[in-house]
Amino acid sequence: MRFAAAVMVVCAALAALPAQAQKSTSKAIQCWTDKSGQRMCGDRIPQEYAGQKRDVMKDGRVIDTIDASKSADERDAEKKRLAKEEEQRKAAEYDRALLESYRSQSDIVATRDERVSLIDLRIQAAQKAASDTDRTLVALRARAATQQEKENQVDPGLAKQIKQFEKSQRDNNKALARYNKERDALLAKFDKDYMRYSELRGLPAGKAPPPKPFVSEEDTAKAAATPAKPADPKAGTPAQPATPATPAKKG
Repeated sequence: MRFAAAVMVVCAALAALPAQAQKSTSKAIQCWTDKSGQRMCGDRIPQEYAGQKRDVMKDGRVIDTIDASKSADERDAEKKRLAKEEEQRKAAEYDRALLESYRSQSDIVATRDERVSLIDLRIQAAQKAASDTDRTLVALRARAATQQEKENQVDPGLAKQIKQFEKSQRDNNKALARYNKERDALLAKFDKDYMRYSELRGLPAGKAPPPKPFVSEEDTAKAAATPAKPADPKAGTPAQPATPATPAKKG
């Protein structure tokens, strides 16, 4: 009786939780009917009800029904049916979210490009860090080689510094690999979204146009600068230096 009462309290508490809070509950529970006809729920079912038909609940929904009176094949077929229904439900939610989130194919492309540019910034930063670390390591290793040649040993502090930079370089390479993987996954997702959205709207299908090449602020500043003018011997004109780009006005 104490077990049943405790289960009823747990079920009542779950029912009183807001929908968002219930969604965070990832553990499945089972619900059955006891001898008095009351519906009980819990993460474990009493042995006396183990052979009884029961529902498996997760996030407030029935995800499976276990019926001991059915054969193993029948239970497998029922499980596949429920899995298919769940897949169809998720697909319908996905379609609805696409139609509600974007007004056109261009919206999808613009959102994708914005997200990709953020990853490209991280990739650029990681590449610069890796390049700077490479130069530092070259210098440190050269110092170590000189010490080894002259003194037949390397200063412990220098050796430790080299190891630290080698670790930083490994971290830089891991970050670069992770960012590139994220970028590829993002492009694949938006390709899928673009094609499905086009299908739902009855628009020409196909992959989204590729994102524009990433241009850093440094590249933009270089492109905006006036190129240097070479000297003209015939006119007696000296070479003119390049004019730096005019910085954008703030405010």
